[in-house]
Amino acid sequence: MLEELDDNVTHWNEMSDWEQDDWHLEWGQFVNNVEYKLHIAYQSGQMTSKQQSKYKELLSKLKKAAPTLKKLNLSQPPVSLAEIV
Repeated sequence: MLEELDDNVTHWNEMSDWEQDDWHLEWGQFVNNVEYKLHIAYQSGQMTSKQQSKYKELLSKLKKAAPTLKKLNLSQPPVSLAEIV
C-alpha cells in the first residue's frame, strides 16, 4: 500500500469517486492490520528480530508519509510512531 501511495497522490484528482472510496477502504484495512495485528505482536514479543526490524521500517515509512496521508485524508495507525521509530 505504501508503494502505491506516491502514485495515488499524483493521480488522486483524476481518480473517480469509487476509486478513491475503494482506496480509503483498503487503506483502512491496512491501518487496522498494523494496529491490531502487527503492533500487538510487536508489543507482546511474538515477533522475531527480523520481523521487529521490518515492523520498525514500516512505521518509519508511515511516519514519513504523514503529510501525504493528511493530504489524501487517509488515517494513520493510532500506534505512536515516535515511540517505536
